[in-house]
Amino acid sequence: MAEDYYTTLGVQKNASKEEIKKAYKKLAMKYHPDKNKGDKASEERFKKISEAYAVLSDNEKKKQYDQFGAEGFSNRYSQEDIFKGFDIGSIFEEFGFGNNIFTTFSGGGGRKSARRRSGVPFDFENGLFSGSSGSGVPREPQKTELELSLTLEEAVIGGKKTVSFNTGSGVDKIILAIPPGIEAGKKLKVKGKGLSDPYTGQRGDLYCRIVIEPHPVFKREGSDLIMEKEVKLTDLVLGATINISTLDKKHIELKIPANSKNSSLLRIKGKGVPNSKGGPGNLLIRLSAILPEKLTPKQKELFKELSKTGL
Repeated sequence: MAEDYYTTLGVQKNASKEEIKKAYKKLAMKYHPDKNKGDKASEERFKKISEAYAVLSDNEKKKQYDQFGAEGFSNRYSQEDIFKGFDIGSIFEEFGFGNNIFTTFSGGGGRKSARRRSGVPFDFENGLFSGSSGSGVPREPQKTELELSLTLEEAVIGGKKTVSFNTGSGVDKIILAIPPGIEAGKKLKVKGKGLSDPYTGQRGDLYCRIVIEPHPVFKREGSDLIMEKEVKLTDLVLGATINISTLDKKHIELKIPANSKNSSLLRIKGKGVPNSKGGPGNLLIRLSAILPEKLTPKQKELFKELSKTGL
């Protein structure tokens, strides 16, 4: 189960940025590995509070976390995403510790050498927590990536998806939570379910990169869905009511206004793709007239009469 970042820092959900920063400062100095050498529990605690602060101190990440919750956020954001732009060195300097804390980390040489040689399980250069290769040089945990193919329905509506993954020593079956509206190319992270790290023997994280299969009826453009709908020529001219089946199998009656143009778009609000910036997008129906391949004698006469009127 994903960690509750507010609980990790010991703050309320409505805490101000200053309160969040103050809570992190207090905990970071308490659990810093340099003050708790050899204490794995403190090391893990330091990782967790730094991860929580990296999210809650960033306006956009905090907004996403509050909207989707701990589990949903964990599925959408990898460790790289979480720590992107998070400079722990600048943060400690802001707390008033200057370069001294980096000297403590590295045994001298200031901030830059601390980034490279720190014994702390955090890669300051790349903003990632890491393990050690045994040489004292921080290393990134091994990550495993695979493609996860989804139907358009699965990507738009979301739900549960079972993934079978061959670890080399057996097959794992993993149940993934698919966030509604996920886009192609996004990655879902499963902690500790990747291949084993050759240095530590521990399993790294598994990343499932989303591929969305083409749909025979609907196409996705951002948060909108688009479908082509053939209608009679008279429906465009005179107006009509047609039935539309949405992606989620709902049936909706839609009115075509009289004198509609060929290739005009009709909109069904809120039947598009869920997105993080507001409500769901729209379903757009592009109308196209069905032109007869062959006219009956009566139809020919009618068209001739219509042509005389200027149509």
